[in-house]
Formats: sequence, structure tokens, C-alpha cells
Amino acid sequence: MKKTLIALAAVAASSAALAQSSVTLFGIMDVNVRHTSTKIGGVKTSLTEMGQDGTASSRLGFRGVEDLGGGMSASFWLEGSLNPDTGTPAGLQFQRRSTVSLSGGFGEVRLGRDYVPTFWNHTVYDPFGTNGLGNSMNMYSPNAGLFQATTVRSNNMVSYFTPNMGGFQAQLSYGFKEVNTGTSASDYQGLRLTYANGPLSVGFATASEGNVGAADSRRTNVGASYDFGFIKPMFNYTTSKEKTVDLKVNNLMVGLTAPVGPGLIKASYTRTEVEVPGISVDGNQVAVGYEYGLSKRTALYGNFARISADAGLLAGPEYKRTGFELGIRHSF
Repeated sequence: MKKTLIALAAVAASSAALAQSSVTLFGIMDVNVRHTSTKIGGVKTSLTEMGQDGTASSRLGFRGVEDLGGGMSASFWLEGSLNPDTGTPAGLQFQRRSTVSLSGGFGEVRLGRDYVPTFWNHTVYDPFGTNGLGNSMNMYSPNAGLFQATTVRSNNMVSYFTPNMGGFQAQLSYGFKEVNTGTSASDYQGLRLTYANGPLSVGFATASEGNVGAADSRRTNVGASYDFGFIKPMFNYTTSKEKTVDLKVNNLMVGLTAPVGPGLIKASYTRTEVEVPGISVDGNQVAVGYEYGLSKRTALYGNFARISADAGLLAGPEYKRTGFELGIRHSF
């Protein structure tokens, strides 16, 4: 009898421990057929291809959490990119995110490779997020991204997230440059302040960015959206300065989403201006899309976008591109 009771107690203790911990496998597969027509200077080209990531980045990940008791928990997150159009794992080096965290009533402390605070306003306040032919980063990244190594993520970063206080929350992040002199690709210091309550969402972020070469890169952005139910307008504005090369990039996106029938219409207009001493060039992007949800995890979509840019903004000569993509996204 004693042996039986001891065995039952051991099973119960084991079950309790398992109940306090969990590991989840998750991912997204996003594949499309894409056609683009491009004119650079006087040269015209067109391409039809199987592409990916029209509405979300394809990925495979593992995340887990352990209840430590007393309102505290420990967690990890490993997430890598996938190329579903070819079946290759894109290295699967967990470079999308690789973090370990400690959370509680004090908020969350997170260490590892992660998204930087100045990235979030680009994707949260854009109908197309940061994916596909229509997203506003198509205009920003080729310019500021020449010098910003931390446009999206940073290595060697420690972040602190405050608790949600009546809709207000803050993220502070510091990336260790891990070199004795100069700068590095993870030399990052930034913060983001957000307010989200009911239909209103607002975000502000600013940072000294990790750099390529000797550039001194600073980025500040703000975004907002308001959900009226029948329509959700949004905008984001980013200004970036590279002091060493005296380059300034301004990127403005205004857009909306609106439920129509069983799906969601998306539309946006993006304008980018690049300034160097004595020269100012600009470009515009117009995008529309429609997403049809087959279920909570599966959707069909179509996106159309047109870019028109002055010489020197994107590809040297005057640049024009028109394209559309039709695809399917499935999450698991």
C-alpha cells in the first residue's frame, strides 16, 4: 500500500510539473504567384515567379513557458525563416527571434536577438504590415537600410517591457556592440511608448541605431490607428538621419483597412523623401489588396502596388515598378 501511495504521489507531482510548463511548435507558410513590370531608366523588364511572404513572413518556431510560482514565469522563443516556394529552410538559424525571458508583475526582461523598438510602428500601423508588394518599408529600407544594420532586429539585445498600465506600455532596449572601439551592427539604444485602449492605438519610438561602417544613424517614428468598425484608418511617419554621410530619409504612409463581404480590403499611399547636401529626391507607392479568410488560420489574398521614384532614390536611374501577387497563407 505504501509503495502504491508513493507511486501515485510521484505521478501526481509529475503531472503538476508538466501542467506548469509548455512547449509549442508554430509557424506560417505564405506562398504566392507574383508578376512585376519594372522600368529603370529606359530599360524595361518583367518577371512572373512563385514568390512568398505576401502578407506574412514564412517561419518555423518553438516557444515555451514555465510557471515559476508567485506570479513569475520563464520563457524562451526560437524562430527561423522558411522558403516554402523551394522547400529550403533559409538556414533555419533562428535569426527571426532567439530570446529567453523572465516575466512577472514587474513586466518582462528579455535577452537575445529580437525586434528593435523602432521597427514596430512600421508594421503595426501599415495595412500590409512589412510584407509583400504593398508595404511601406519597400520605400524606406533601400535608403536608410544602407546604413542601419538594425532596421528590423538587433543581436545581443536586452529589453525591458513594462506592465500594461491602463493601456500605456513602454519598451526599452539596449544592444551591446561587443567591440572595444567604433561601432557595430548591434550597437543599439532605443525605446518605444504605446497607448492602446479600445479602438485607439498610438505608438512612438526613437533610437540610436546599430550601424554599417562608421555611420551615426538615428531613427524616430510615430504611428496611430483608430478602428471605427466599418473602417480602420492608420498612418506612420519615420525620419532617419545618417550624420556621417549627411543623409536624411523621411517616410510617410497613410492607409486603411475595411471589412467588405467576408474579407478585408487594404489600401495605402507611401511617400519617401531623401535629402543629401544640395540634392532632394522623392518617390511614391500606391497599394491596394484584398484578403479572404477561409478560416482563422487560412486566407487567400491579392495585392497590387505601383512605385514611381526619382533617379537616385531606389536604383540609380528613374525607377518605376508595377506588380501584383495572388497567394495563400496558412498558420499553424
